[in-house]
Amino acid sequence: MAKYVVTVVVAALALTWLLAGAAVKHPRADFVFVNRGTIATLDPAAMSWMQDIRLALTVWEGLYSYHPVTTEPIPATSLPAEISPDGQTYTFRIRPDARWSNGDPVTAHDFAYAWRRAVEPGTSADYAFFFNLIEGVQAYVAWRYENVERISHLPANQRTAERDMHLREADVRWQKVGIDAIDAKTLRVTLERPVAYFLDLCAFSIFLPVHRQSVERFKVIGDTGLIYYDEQWTKPYNTHFNGPFVMTEWLFRRSIKLERNPHYWDHQAVKLSTIQMLDVEDANTAWLMYSAGAVDWLSSLDMDYAPELIRRSASPLPGALNDPNSRRGNTPTRRDIHAFPAFGTYFYNFNCEPKLPDGTDNPWHDRRVRQAFALAVDKQQLVDRVIRRGNLPADTFIPPRSIPNYPTVAGLGFDPARARELLAEAGFTDMSNFPVVEVLFNTGFNHGQIAEAICKMWETNLGVRTAIRGIEVKLFREDKKNARYVVCRASWYGDYGDPTTFLEMFQSENGNNDSHFRDRTYDDMLEEAERQPTPEKRLAKLAEAERYLVNEALPLLPLYYYVNIFALDPDRVANLHLTPRMMTMLKYVEVSP
Repeated sequence: MAKYVVTVVVAALALTWLLAGAAVKHPRADFVFVNRGTIATLDPAAMSWMQDIRLALTVWEGLYSYHPVTTEPIPATSLPAEISPDGQTYTFRIRPDARWSNGDPVTAHDFAYAWRRAVEPGTSADYAFFFNLIEGVQAYVAWRYENVERISHLPANQRTAERDMHLREADVRWQKVGIDAIDAKTLRVTLERPVAYFLDLCAFSIFLPVHRQSVERFKVIGDTGLIYYDEQWTKPYNTHFNGPFVMTEWLFRRSIKLERNPHYWDHQAVKLSTIQMLDVEDANTAWLMYSAGAVDWLSSLDMDYAPELIRRSASPLPGALNDPNSRRGNTPTRRDIHAFPAFGTYFYNFNCEPKLPDGTDNPWHDRRVRQAFALAVDKQQLVDRVIRRGNLPADTFIPPRSIPNYPTVAGLGFDPARARELLAEAGFTDMSNFPVVEVLFNTGFNHGQIAEAICKMWETNLGVRTAIRGIEVKLFREDKKNARYVVCRASWYGDYGDPTTFLEMFQSENGNNDSHFRDRTYDDMLEEAERQPTPEKRLAKLAEAERYLVNEALPLLPLYYYVNIFALDPDRVANLHLTPRMMTMLKYVEVSP
């Protein structure tokens, strides 16, 4: 109780400071919400975190966007796409009234420029692999990397001339890629093969356009041909936006202010004039701000007492797990707490490199060790005693029944005896000599409590020594990306409605493969699925790949499927829908006085 009181007092002081600061700066926005997590980047080519993507989809708009209720792709900056009979060529007509926030027309060239920029060495990031679906992109990128590497080995006095010649050739080679701005308002895209979910991708953040003239001012060309951009280009007034809102203020790690874009083609559908997004790391502070009326929407509830709020919920919103049709004996007292299934999974990554960060041999390079550690975790106990939010325990990567017609896959389950047998088979009979099992996580949420519970299970069921290490989120992202860990916490929300949005994460060369897992068998299984003649056979092959991933290969330890939890007053805030994919389209939100 004392700890709780101290936490609330500290949160209350922080709340007073935040509210006082907001009042001095400017009046309250029409809609104020707390985004879950600090913004990492606002460069569409580089972003991969949900908080970044949510903001990007509010200030930029792709060829397609998401339906606010179903999240199905709908025409946006483009008129409905024209698709060839073989499903490989898409023709997009840019709306005549689509404009940037400075009044410039949005053109097909803006998209072609942004897409090329997203795959270029020096700029490409986690999601660049999506463009490999387009004809010629993969070959172009491989050629670019090969030549950047070649030029890097030349004497310094020869690099500039060789670089310039290489970049001229790159412009010529790019013309053969299947991204063709036929004219200012027509973009033709040719795919390597039919892709059923391509329009879904066209709504995603990495496919957003950027205002070329603004971005080019911040371009830097390295002496090897790598192309970089100073991220100052994403700051307010350094660039222009084509979405329903424009960013007018960014106070790092504090807040972002948005204003309605008067040049947006569908501006009449936008009801809000101003939005303020707050960055509040402490969950208790965020809750107090919401309770005080300073915040209209909490996009996540991560307080220790969130389970009690869920139990008291009487959400009237469609899709809520606690709506009146699905409650079991609850006394409804909170219409503003909404829990609903998510298209996401919380899991742990195993470091799959041959060596650990300290240079010693890595036991988890052996799949039997990874299987053992997975079998030693009682996930039902974890969700019942630690999470307590109605989550289902996860033995698979893809949330069950989340994708139509996708076959059921079963995972390993809980079997400590078999876990010890596997360790013995891998040569570990005396666990006193086994390395300390350290779990890395980012601070600010309840990841530490989860790590403590799982480490206790490993100590009890396997006899290993454990440790936990929580670090600030920016350092965590860097360590996770570079496999500077033994075991680390991770999570994934599906980006589009197909199994590959999860399964491709563990392909050998995928930018999101933070386990550094490389398995030719798994890669081949995914490739074989794409060669299947019917959608049903393709899904069956993808299910085989997932079965192999979560039963044999095990670069990850699935723990539980996410349940999203919002706080908002449904009698005051309208058109903010409960969607499992968390693609919340703020364009449609309305707020009553």
